[in-house]
Amino acid sequence: MIAQNVRSSLTYISMSRLSVLKQEDFDKLLAWLHHDRLQAGQKYETIRESLIKIFSWRGYDDAEDLADEVVNRVAAKMRWLVENYVGDPALYFYGVAKKILLELERREQPLPLDPKMKAPDTAIQPDEAKATACREECLQKCLRELDADDRMLILAYYQKSKQAKIDYRKELARQFGLGTNALRVKVFRIRANLKKCIQQCLHNEPIG
Repeated sequence: MIAQNVRSSLTYISMSRLSVLKQEDFDKLLAWLHHDRLQAGQKYETIRESLIKIFSWRGYDDAEDLADEVVNRVAAKMRWLVENYVGDPALYFYGVAKKILLELERREQPLPLDPKMKAPDTAIQPDEAKATACREECLQKCLRELDADDRMLILAYYQKSKQAKIDYRKELARQFGLGTNALRVKVFRIRANLKKCIQQCLHNEPIG
């Protein structure tokens, strides 16, 4: 189950832009939210928690990751926003979240079938089963390649779901002596390394 949760997250990574928000970009985003750094930080956390709730209510287990994708997209538009946007910044974040939800819904909708074509066999085909087994084998191999602390963190990070996951990750951050944002960045980098390792493994390339 834990491995399945990690694999599910890696599927999300392939959809996103695999970007960690740089401190300089984050500072610009905070300055846009409010001229006072403390109030800006509080507003950012409020917006992010709201985004997590939005995605959680829609049934997405990767709500935190999706909230971070919203932040990344807003940060990428910062220059335009500073010069042109008028109104509550939170509303722009929510607009981006709505766009991402539409993208996800489109991805989840099956392609319409040609009525003249035979309906596809829903049973798992041998090639599909083999590919799934290969991915699982590569995931387990790459998990073993991780530093023991990183392996423990990435597996623990994906143990819970929904609100329990949010609370649990706050406790994880405390246990590792990190802030919640620093924990997300650390996990993101571990995930990115895992994804690279798995891709190399699937293509029979040397790892490391």
